[in-house]
Order: sequence, then structure tokens, then C-alpha cells
Amino acid sequence: MKAEKRTLIFSAFINLFVAIIKILSGIFFNFSSIIADGFYTFSDLITDVLAMIGAKVSKKRPNKRYPLGYGNFEYIMQMIMGFVIFLVGLVVIFMGLKVKYSRPDLLVVMPIILVIGLKVYSSKILFKVGNRINSNILITSSKESFIDAMSSGILILVICSSFIFPKADMVGSVLIGLMIIYQAIKIIGENIGLLIGENIKDDKIEATLQDVFKNYKKIIFNSYTLIKRGMYSQLIINVSLAKDYTVKSLINAEANIKKEIIARKTGIKFIEFDIDQKLIN
Repeated sequence: MKAEKRTLIFSAFINLFVAIIKILSGIFFNFSSIIADGFYTFSDLITDVLAMIGAKVSKKRPNKRYPLGYGNFEYIMQMIMGFVIFLVGLVVIFMGLKVKYSRPDLLVVMPIILVIGLKVYSSKILFKVGNRINSNILITSSKESFIDAMSSGILILVICSSFIFPKADMVGSVLIGLMIIYQAIKIIGENIGLLIGENIKDDKIEATLQDVFKNYKKIIFNSYTLIKRGMYSQLIINVSLAKDYTVKSLINAEANIKKEIIARKTGIKFIEFDIDQKLIN
């Protein structure tokens, strides 16, 4: 939790600094695409704040009302982040369509190169820490930072094109807006799947189950369903039983298997068994 919070605060400061540089550069050099891109970076700052709130609530311990914890709140906050980004994309496109021809000084490229470097660095830090602590919020923020760096890269092409193509500033603003909307739709779609309990494939879980069940000759492991809820996950295991396997033996085996899986620190909080009606010899 501390690592996640520190990383989000770091990202928020980077976004604030980058947004100020872009907006001031756009105003000073009279180039609307840079101002539009600055607003996108400012939206990153807003989503960082939402991410910090989501991270804090999602880490609360499970209780009777929420036995799988508050992980869904994390997905809801990320969906809100997606909708915020979507609205920013629409605003950027609207602003772009109203842009008049302008030819900026090539010196404007210097602050753009600086902000690209800052955003790429921020994206790498967010992704690295997010992978290490298994934080969906940090990984989502990493994607946002990277797409922001890409949009800033497009700005350099737009600035150069503006010397020969009068509508370059307008086209650049619209392209940035479309990139923003695409990223927003992607974030929303991914988190809708997680929110409704999308079945997740995990090689580590698969290997753990194969290893655990090899010690139970009369129970055959068929498949599993993994439903992730933030910090906690629910595992449903489909198995087949031998014809002579008793109910008492099954109850004992279930208890032992659950203990083994949980002891391996796979992040599984709840485990259920789905018994296949087809018996094995």
C-alpha cells in the first residue's frame, strides 16, 4: 500500500509539472495542439487522485457484507478514470475543430522533448511497481502516461507539418483527441470485464493446482475458474471423482487441498469445488 501510494504521488507531481509546461508553452507559442495535450495531461492528474482514493478503499479487509473485500471499488474507480479521459478526449476534439492556422517557433519543440522524457520515465516506474506489487491501478496509470508520451510525440510532427500544411494544428488536436478516446474505451472495457467477474487465466495458479492434485489419485483436476476481486480472488475448481470415493474422504480431501493452495500464497481467498457428475474408474 505504501509503495502504491508513493508511486501515485510521484506520478501526480510529474503530471502537474508536465501539464503546466504544455499549457504555458501552447499559450506562449500560440499553438492549440499543445494546449489540448496539456489538458490531457491534467486529466492524468485527476485520475491519479481517483486512483489514490480507489487504492485506499480497495485494500480494506473483507467482512461479512463484502467477503471478497472491496476490490470491486478499485475497478469502479478505474472505470470513472476511463470516463474522465473519454470526456477530455471529446473536449480536445471540439477545441481542435475550432483551431485557426498558426505557425509556431521551432523552439517549442524543446519543452515537448522534455515532457516526453518525463512521461516515459513516469510510465516505466508505474509499470514496474505495479507489476511488482500486483496493482491494477498503477498499471492502468502507466498506460495513461505512455499514451500521453505518444501524443506529445505526435505534437513534434504536427509542429513541423504546420510550416507546409495550414490545417496541421487542427488535425493534430483531433488526432490527440481520438487517441485519448481510444485509450478511455480500452480502460472502461477491461474494467467492466473485471467488475462482472471475468474468468482469468493464471499460469501460476494452473501449475499450483496440477502440483497439488497429483497427490490425490482418486480426484482428477479438470479445470478452474478464477475470479479476481482486487487483493482477493475466488477459485472454483472442477474435479471428477473415483466411483468408490466416499463423501467423508472427499470432505477431508477438500479441506486439505484448500489449505495447501492458500499456504502457497497464491492470493486466493475463497475456494469452491465443482464436482463433475461423470465418475472415473
